[in-house]
Formats: sequence, structure tokens, C-alpha cells
Amino acid sequence: MPTLGQNDWNMFDEKKAFREIELLGGEAREIHWKNFDLIVPHTVYPPREDTDLLASVLEKVTPFAKKRLLEIGSGSGALSILAASIGWEVEACDINPFAVAATRFNALENKFQIISSEGGIGPTKDGRSSQWMKPGTYDLVMWNMPYIPAEEIEEYLGPLEDAALVDTHPSGLLSKFADMMRRFQIISPTGLALILCRENIGALRTQDILLANGLATRKVSKRTFDDDETIQVLAAWHPFVKSKKQQMHTVPSTNSEMLEGSYKPGDSLRTRFQTGGKGRHGRTWDDHLDSFKGSWKLNPDRIPHISSQLQCKVALEIASLLQSMAAEEDVLRVKWPNDLLVRDSKSKQWKKAGGILFQSLSRGTEQSLVLGIGINTKTTTDVQGRGSLEEIGVDLDNTELFTLLDTIVSSLFENKSNLMNVSSESTELNLDLLLRDCIYRNKECTVRGVSDEGELQIESDKGESFDISDDLSLLWPHLQLQ
Repeated sequence: MPTLGQNDWNMFDEKKAFREIELLGGEAREIHWKNFDLIVPHTVYPPREDTDLLASVLEKVTPFAKKRLLEIGSGSGALSILAASIGWEVEACDINPFAVAATRFNALENKFQIISSEGGIGPTKDGRSSQWMKPGTYDLVMWNMPYIPAEEIEEYLGPLEDAALVDTHPSGLLSKFADMMRRFQIISPTGLALILCRENIGALRTQDILLANGLATRKVSKRTFDDDETIQVLAAWHPFVKSKKQQMHTVPSTNSEMLEGSYKPGDSLRTRFQTGGKGRHGRTWDDHLDSFKGSWKLNPDRIPHISSQLQCKVALEIASLLQSMAAEEDVLRVKWPNDLLVRDSKSKQWKKAGGILFQSLSRGTEQSLVLGIGINTKTTTDVQGRGSLEEIGVDLDNTELFTLLDTIVSSLFENKSNLMNVSSESTELNLDLLLRDCIYRNKECTVRGVSDEGELQIESDKGESFDISDDLSLLWPHLQLQ
């Protein structure tokens, strides 16, 4: 059983222990869930709304590869039994021994073979992982994880019930899971994880925690309750594991090289020097050694139209992850539709640190599509209007930055066949990361949003509304010009 730390023993004081014993003496509940009859003892987590949310996703993921599935924190065994019913070979674990017993009993009563073990990812030491899983062999891992921070709990329900609900891990259970997944300690290289969790943990998006660990992630479902609390199901996987990741010394342009070369969707290319890189409106990319230059080949069938909204979505996802790694808050912005900006520490104005650019090429009936990303990682010379990640405390070399960008591109665009039947939630644009103040037709305006068509929605100080399709018509008063 996982080893408990000092904070965890506080859950087992004499008063709480006696209450737990009283609960265990009560009668178990009989629950009918979907097509299954379940016996749920006290202290064991029963099927609830979050179980239903995860189940709705699980039912749409067709068993793949060797069909091996692990459920962490199985509770009553409801989800494990559902997985077995649709063709998965299921193993389950729980740190609550009564949940292990319930999973075993309910599986047998519903005529399914499920291996159920005691253990799991605990708040301190996990014990021997071999007692509850076979590392790196699962095609699908699912976890309705304890997502309530310990500081939000005013009254303990009981030690075993709290273990199903409360995240007491010092660095967070999601971070621990992500680290284990990154090191292939849980899923196979081509495997998939389904995690039910909150949208945010403290000030961080849960998606950014996974991305920072080199894992692609996509929100596939969510539910908001009456108290405005939102839970979500995230899919996570290793990005582009079967694709070619190439590095070259010098190319005219990574975008043009990928458009004209023999590359497949998911392949990527980065270079040390770029002699003919271009930005939007045909502007020249000012290249230097301490900047990242890379491109990804995308599937044009999945992206029939390159819109300003799509460009903005990619830029905002990059900005969100980098902001989560920055030394201070409020130091990254996106200038619509595609420029990454950092805040100058002295003038407090914004400087361009990078940008993204989609390009396509048609050859007869064949269409090629690439996404290029350029970001200054280090500060080299003091060039007017040029910023870098180093200035805001994000210390990444180009290889480390590539790993993070690869996860973002995979999250947004990789075609994971086992997720094809799942309706992915559209990425919500984080308006807080958009540069807000602008001037249009000599009127001071504020950015209000981005339309579905990708137009920038602004409002003047007189209350007039405008939809802007061309960024050349705008001036940005707090932006240092290059």
C-alpha cells in the first residue's frame, strides 16, 4: 500500500479513525448504473456526475493496439466494468482496500474478468509500482483523479473517502502522473490517457501542466455545475511518435523546405540558420542564432481554411504555456492575429518575441500545408522592439522549446485515430492574453474578442463596434516598433 507522509497521518487522528470505523459498519448501497448492478460499501466512491462524464468519453474510444486498459482509482469498479463490456482487457487499482474489494466483487457479479490491485499514485511515495500496474504496457489509462485541493476542504469526510476526492500531493497528483507518463512508466508510446480533472489547478491551466511535461493534450469533454465549478476530461498522449523530427544547419526557409520536400503530416523541421524566412505580409524574418525556427507539416484535409482565428488560437496556446513558465505574471501577450509579445521590464511596453505563420502550396490536386513558428529564446543585441523569452525569465534552449512547441502543435492538429469518435471541445481563446489597446481610424479602441471567422472585434471609447479583418489598419500604442 502507498506510504503515507506526515500530512496524511493528520487524516487519521483518533476522532476521524472512529468515524471511519462507524462508516464501515454501515450497510453497503445497491446502485444500478447504466446496465450494471453495483454494490458500493461506505467509504467507496460511487458513480456520480463526473463518472458519467468520463464514461461518455470512454464509450466512444474504440479499443486499439493490444486493448490493455488501466483504471487508476477504480472506486466501485463502474468504469472498469464498462470498459470490459466494450472490449478492453482491464486492470484496476485503488489505494482504498474496500474499493479494491468492491471492484473485484462487482466485476464478478456482472460476469467480467478484471484484475484489481491495491495501490496507485499517492500523495508522497507510491510504494512499489509493480504491485498495482505493469509499467509502460497500457494502451489506455483512465483516472477520475482527486481534483479538490486540500486547502478547500473544511471538514474531512473520512480518510478513505478523502483519498478519492482530495489532492494532497505536494506538487499535485496531475504533475506526478504527467511525469510518470512522460517517462513511459504508465502508457505505451502510442497509448492514450483520459484524465478527469479541474480546468485550473491554482493559477495554472491543467492543460499547461501536461504540456510542460512534453505531453500533447486535448480537452474532449467538460461539465459546469450550478456553482460555476467546471470539470473536464483531458486526453493526453506522446506527440507525433511516428513522425520524422529533423534538424538542419541552414535552409532558406523551414516553411518552404517542408512545402517542397517529401514530408508527411506530423513531420517537423528546425534549423540553426534561416537565410530567407518570411513573416506575414511578406516581411523578412530577422534571423540570428539565438532564435528558434521550425515548421510542422499538417493535414490540409483537417484544416480546409486558414483563418485569423486559427492563427490566433495557435499563438494564444503558445503564450499560455510560456506565461505559466515565466518568472512574473502578465509578461506575455498576443498581438492579433499571430505575434508573440513580451513586456519590457523598464518601459513596460511590449516587444515582439516571435510569431506563427501558416503557408500552403498547391500542385495540381495535391495540397500541402505547413505551420511555421519563430521565437527569440535569448537576448543577443539590444535591437529596438525585439524581445526574447530570456527577458521574462523563461530559460529554454532551442531543443527544449521545440519539445514544448511539438506538444502544442500535436494537441491542436494531430489526428489521433482513437479520438476520432470523440467530439473535441473547441479551444477557447484566452482574451486575457490578447493585446487589448489599439487605435482604429484615429479612435482609441479596446479589443473585445475574435469572431468565429477570425475577425478582431473592437470597441471605441464612444461605444462604436468594429470587426477588423486586416491588422494593417490598426495601431498599437503600447507596442515598441522594430
